[in-house]
Amino acid sequence: MVKEHIISRRDFIKVTSIIGSGFAIGFNSLFASKHEVSNFAPDTFINVLSDDTIILSVAKAEMGQGIWTSLPMLIAEEMEASWDKVKVVQTSKDSFMGTGGSMSIKGYGWEKMRKSGAIAKYMLIEAAALKWQVSPLECDAEKSVVIHKPSGRNTTFGSLVKDAKKIKIPRKVILKDPSEFSLIGEDMLRTDSKMKVDGSALFAMDIDLKGMLYAMVERPKYFGATYKSSNANLIKKQSGIIDVFNIPSGIAIVGKNTWSVIKARKILQVDWQKKKDPVNADSKIYKSHLSNLVNGKSNTVKKEGRPSKFLLKSKKTLQSEYYLPFQTHAAMEPCNCVVNVSEKACEIWAGTQNPTNAISRAANVTGLDEEKIKLNLTFLGGGFGRKSFNDFIEDGVQISKKIKSPIKLIYSREDDIKHGFARPSSIHQLTADLNGGDINVWKHVVVSPDPLTGNALNEYGADLPGIAKWAVNIGVVKNKLRNTMIADGASEIPYNFHNKLIKASPFETDVPLGFWRAVFNSQNAFANECFIDEIADQLKIDPIQLRLNHLNNNSRPSIVIRKVAKEAAWESKLPKGHFQGFAYHHSFGTHVAQIAEISIDSSNQIKVHKVFSAVDCGQTVNPMTIRAQIQGSIIFGLGATIKSEMTVKNGKVNEGNFDDYQVIRIDETPEINVYIIKNQENPGGIGEPGLPPIAPAIANAVFAASGKRIRKLPILSKDLS
Repeated sequence: MVKEHIISRRDFIKVTSIIGSGFAIGFNSLFASKHEVSNFAPDTFINVLSDDTIILSVAKAEMGQGIWTSLPMLIAEEMEASWDKVKVVQTSKDSFMGTGGSMSIKGYGWEKMRKSGAIAKYMLIEAAALKWQVSPLECDAEKSVVIHKPSGRNTTFGSLVKDAKKIKIPRKVILKDPSEFSLIGEDMLRTDSKMKVDGSALFAMDIDLKGMLYAMVERPKYFGATYKSSNANLIKKQSGIIDVFNIPSGIAIVGKNTWSVIKARKILQVDWQKKKDPVNADSKIYKSHLSNLVNGKSNTVKKEGRPSKFLLKSKKTLQSEYYLPFQTHAAMEPCNCVVNVSEKACEIWAGTQNPTNAISRAANVTGLDEEKIKLNLTFLGGGFGRKSFNDFIEDGVQISKKIKSPIKLIYSREDDIKHGFARPSSIHQLTADLNGGDINVWKHVVVSPDPLTGNALNEYGADLPGIAKWAVNIGVVKNKLRNTMIADGASEIPYNFHNKLIKASPFETDVPLGFWRAVFNSQNAFANECFIDEIADQLKIDPIQLRLNHLNNNSRPSIVIRKVAKEAAWESKLPKGHFQGFAYHHSFGTHVAQIAEISIDSSNQIKVHKVFSAVDCGQTVNPMTIRAQIQGSIIFGLGATIKSEMTVKNGKVNEGNFDDYQVIRIDETPEINVYIIKNQENPGGIGEPGLPPIAPAIANAVFAASGKRIRKLPILSKDLS
């Protein structure tokens, strides 16, 4: 059935052609109010030039997830633009949410981008019809050409730009039925690949300005520590050093080149005043606190049926606890930026997942109006949530303002690992009533700090709308947010258990916390999917069959589970010494089921040979991107499963580089097979959902191989002894 989509003037508006001669339409994801229309500044636009070039802007940060291709595909599809005429540019304005949460297609682009393309097509067809003096209903568009069907007359989009400027934005548009798609759902080569291969792609580290200086910041070694004294005067005398001074986050060292700054920093000595009463700022103390809280009072997040009554009378109860450590992001590109502050303006070059926040923070530091802050959003060499925090950009602004010169701020690898925002460490207690050979009760207690209302709120707070800022400062609202966040991935478990109880127990810590790929789904999926395998073992039933028994046969979870079981030949004969483990999880609107095939050698080292992954993310946009994101998520999650762990001692991060915070290397990467379920459901996210199932799939495979239950990560050789 054809569906008309209403167009609001608050969403879309004609704007002056932004690049060259032509016509443009734009929309603002923050929604311009009526009195703002005259000053409407779009964060996304379509610009049609007279030479038939179509410039499509992208307001989301490209950090390897392929959004520079997928979002323009949505516009080009509805616009009927010829893909070889399309060019992509980056804009730096964005909505508050930035780039994260696997929302670029699901929550941002799917309707808005398609509507904008449909509007452009409508206006070009109207312009052609007016020119030919025919009904627009007799016209259509295909591959950047408007065609008058009865006469066969045609003209290119570029030839219509002057006339299209006279056409009003329509009140309604009709979007294509999925059966009509020609671009959406097809493999498309990425628009950013060539420039990244030939070196022309710009990252912040590539920016060089006349008179630019170089800076690094020595931050406190301990969380919450404050500056007492240093040998800064000695450092100022070192060759190539311009200045050394305090900024709110630490001590800035500015020099003529990077090497001068690195050498000077090595001899910098700082006396830090430790925080008097640190709060859970040591891994051992923190872990002990987790253990104490898991059996204490907790808050109900979700309750179905009468779980407490069943557990009270249960004659067969199974209970297990699972522990997950801190994880840091360790993106291949450490944080960096270039900043030039003058009396009248501030210009920034940076890769950030949250450009709006970067601009507001720069305005706060400089005292300039936000209109005087220009952010040039570059490519990101990985983000994973770390670069939604703009502390490094604020440092750059502080330094450039003080030194009165453009500066390039550089993080070392050690800075990036020791001074990031970690995924919280958490403990999970799961209890099941198995009386009568079935799962009568499922109870999950999650104990963890919450990054949202702690560091994240401090980082984003300046950009929260007034009512939201007011709400999160109310204890009841704040506590509800905290409980909901740490139970994410636990409270919406899809299995049809008659009685469910999901509880949460958040607490405070001085360890800086942030969003890590898949956020709490990465922790809760591990506990969920390992525990259900333990139940299957107790009930002497195949673990996949147990899950299917508690799902509707034609449900999306059931379909992805059966698909991966078929492709991985579950329960078939494997090479000698090889074993399989299974896990499923739903997050960000996407269903993913995975089977890991592993072996364990004589020194108890785990080798992951193959991973099979079935994914249902609804209507696909670019399947090539989907496969790449699932592969990347698996590799990222694999490191956290068998290698990496961030630990803290006396308020200080122990790890500092890839020798002690290890990631997966090329020769350790398994064969990864991705199977995409085709349907026309609304799109889900794809950047994160591939990560949560990999840890429990490997842990369950380890049990099949060794008979040892894994209830903590990472899985090290000593755990299998």
